[in-house]
Amino acid sequence: MSTVKRMTVSQALVKFLANQWTVDGSYLMLNTELVTAVAEGLKLIVVLIQHHGYASIGHLSETVGSERFGTWYRRYDETERHFQSEEVLPVDLAANARSYGIHTVEVQPGPNAIVDLQRAMAEAKASDESTVIHINSDPLIYAPDGAGWWDVPVAEESSLDPTRTARADYLEQLKAKRPLLG
Repeated sequence: MSTVKRMTVSQALVKFLANQWTVDGSYLMLNTELVTAVAEGLKLIVVLIQHHGYASIGHLSETVGSERFGTWYRRYDETERHFQSEEVLPVDLAANARSYGIHTVEVQPGPNAIVDLQRAMAEAKASDESTVIHINSDPLIYAPDGAGWWDVPVAEESSLDPTRTARADYLEQLKAKRPLLG
């Protein structure tokens, strides 16, 4: 007789997501899975890094000369017709997680951040309920670069100096590109 435990699709997804880290852009697309965890009594530990914008796409945007356009959580500027205003949106993902009934621990930047994160993780592991560990982060502090290269073409014509520089860099990178097969 089979001892395979049957589970719903949502339980399987939540089990897959258990003990995961995510960043704010991804969280905005998956946060409802926390509701599933609460509803079905499933334990998750989610480490949520809030960059207050789309940090990885913002960094990519910089590398192609687009100066992080549209990657900050900012209010729409009616006069300038863009989302680059100085008015920061009040996006509070820790409060969002708490609103689902998820235990939330906030880790602030500073000299004790690593110790605070270690304590938060120990607390989350010891708990019987789901926990979100929310970390505020600066989107301009980049993770270490890997050895890969993301082939994102850069505009051939632009009035922006950063874009022209990025185009020249892109053309240099293309010279080293190898085909995946063959």
